Amino acid sequence: MRAAFLVFLLSLASPALAQGLTLQLVNEASQPVSSLNLFPLDEDGEFIEDNLGGISDDVAPGTKARVRLSSECGPMLAVVMLRDASELRLNLDTCRNRTLVVRD
Repeated sequence: MRAAFLVFLLSLASPALAQGLTLQLVNEASQPVSSLNLFPLDEDGEFIEDNLGGISDDVAPGTKARVRLSSECGPMLAVVMLRDASELRLNLDTCRNRTLVVRD
């Protein structure tokens, strides 16, 4: 009976785990973040053209946004576009840190 209940609980948790993780974007830049896209990195630190998630709504300076990713944690490249069209590229390991702070 306990084993059946445990299997039931695991079946409920599995879809949630398969949905990936959530990253918090903190905009400490002087202008809005206009978009963010995240890509996995390979063993050599090169990005793989497989967009794991992002946002396309403005994130005002001094505010935060939650970003849902379609993968489990690991090394990633964050490509951040600011309102003035400048681009920031940041490497992060979402297994160690799930907060991305943007500064200009």
